[in-house]
Amino acid sequence: MDSSANSSPDPRVRLGARGVTRRFGALVANDAVDFSALAGTIHAIVGGNGAGKSTLMRILQGMDRPDEGSVIIDGEAAALSGPAEAFARGIGMVHQEFMLVPGLTLLENLVLAREPVKGLMLVDHATALAAARRLETEAGVSLDWNVLVDNAPVHVRQIVEILRLLYRGADVLILDEPTAVLAPSQIRELMALLKRLKAEGRTILFISHKLDEVLDVSDDITVMRTGRVVGSLKTKDTTKSALAELMIGEILAETQARDSKPGATVLSVKGVTVDEGRGQAALRNASFEVRKGEIVAIAGVAGNGQDELIAAVTGLRPICSGEITLSGNAISSLKLPARRALGLAYLSPDRAAEGLCLEASIAENVVVGHHRRPGFVSGGILMRRALARHAEALLDRYSVRRGASDLPTSSLSGGNQQRVAIARELDGDPALLVACQPTRGVDIRGIAFIHQCLLDYRDKGGAVLLVSEELDEILTLADRIIVIYNGELRGELRRGDGDIEQIGRMMLGEAA
Repeated sequence: MDSSANSSPDPRVRLGARGVTRRFGALVANDAVDFSALAGTIHAIVGGNGAGKSTLMRILQGMDRPDEGSVIIDGEAAALSGPAEAFARGIGMVHQEFMLVPGLTLLENLVLAREPVKGLMLVDHATALAAARRLETEAGVSLDWNVLVDNAPVHVRQIVEILRLLYRGADVLILDEPTAVLAPSQIRELMALLKRLKAEGRTILFISHKLDEVLDVSDDITVMRTGRVVGSLKTKDTTKSALAELMIGEILAETQARDSKPGATVLSVKGVTVDEGRGQAALRNASFEVRKGEIVAIAGVAGNGQDELIAAVTGLRPICSGEITLSGNAISSLKLPARRALGLAYLSPDRAAEGLCLEASIAENVVVGHHRRPGFVSGGILMRRALARHAEALLDRYSVRRGASDLPTSSLSGGNQQRVAIARELDGDPALLVACQPTRGVDIRGIAFIHQCLLDYRDKGGAVLLVSEELDEILTLADRIIVIYNGELRGELRRGDGDIEQIGRMMLGEAA
C-alpha cells in the first residue's frame, strides 16, 4: 500500500481527496477517503457495489459536499460550490448514459451551448468545424461531424462526449464505465485515445469493474470497499487476482460452465421482423431456437436490434411478421402476462424502472407475480403469513443482504436489488428465462453468484435467452452465441468455437 496517502498535499496532485467523509444518516458512504491523481496520469478507481465510488465522484464534481475532509485541486484544498465551479476548474465527467442530444449532428452536439457566432448571433459553422478539426488532430481521431448522433456508432458517441469536454476546456476527465457498451476493437480505440490524452498532459479518472482494462490503461489504482480506501497501488506492481481480492476481501473462484445437454425446443423464433416505428425494420427476419438445458446468447453492440428482439419475445412490442412459440404454444399475439402464465420469466435490463418497484418492500418485490399460486391465496384472499415465509426463504436462498424485509427495495444496493429480481424470476422453475444485462451494475462477487444461478438453472433443464454487452460473460455462460448486427442475425458459434476477437469482428459486421 502507498504510504503517501496520509502525507501533505502534493502540488502535482491535479485532483484528489483528503479525509473525505460523507454520511447519509447511519450509512457512512465515504469514510476518511484519501486519493491523489497526479497531473498527466490515468488513475483508476475500482470497488464493488456499495464501495463509495459514486458518492466520491459526486463530491469531486461538486454535486455533493463532504461532511468532513476536502477535495484537493492542484495540491490545495477546495470547497466546490457546485458542478459549474468544478468545470470552471477543468473537471468534467463522461457519464455511463450519454448526454448527447438526438436529432443534432455530432458537430452541433460538440458546440452546444458554446456555439461560435457571427453577425446577428448566427452560428459560425466554419469556426465550429475548425475547432472540431483541431480537437480531432489533437486526439488522433477522425470523425464525420455532419452525421446525426442517432446514426453514429456507440464508440463514436463516446469519443464525442470526451471531445466535448475538451472543447469546453476540461483537462481532468472522469470516465464512468466508459467501455460498457463497446466491442473489443472499439475498446482498444478508446484506450488508445485515453493514452494519447494522457501524453498531452490530461488527467483521467477511470472508473471500471473490468480489471483487465484497468491494468492496461492506468498508472495508479485506488481500491475502495465499504466506503474506505483499502489499497493505493502502482498498476505495474499489482495483478488482476490481487485487485479482485482487495475489492471483495477474499479470493473468488472462477466460474466454470459444464457442457450442456440440450433437450426439446422451448423457444422458437421464425422469420420475425419488428418495425422501429419509422417505417424501417429494426429487426429483420430473425430465426433461432432455444432448447431445454442450454443458454443461447445474443451478442451485439448496443442499438443493433437486440432490444427489439427481446421486446418481441416478451410481448412488449408487436411483430410485423413471423412466428414465436413457447413450449409449443403460439405466443406472437399474447401480452407479457399471458406469456408468463406459459412459463416465460423476464429479467429486465432496467431493474429500477421495469424490473422492480423500488418503493415497495423487499418482500413484496420477491413474490409479486407468484402471489396467486396455490398455497398463497384462499377464497380470493392473500395468505400473508405464507407469502412472508416464502419471501424470507427466497431472500435467504439468494443471499440478499438486507435489514428488515418490509423495508423499501430502494434501501438495497444495486447488486442486492438484482438478486431480488433473479430470485423472483427463477422461483417456480420457469420454462424460459429471458435475461437481459443480468450483471449490469453488479460487483465481482455478485457477478459470480448470478452466473452460477444461471448455470444451475440451465443444468436443471431451464432454457436461457441471454442478452449481454459483456463478451466475457457471454463466453463464460453461453452454449451457443448468435451475433446480431444492424438488425440481422449474422452468424452462430458454439461454445469453444470462437474467441472474443472473432465475436467482436462479427459484431461490427465483419466476416468471422
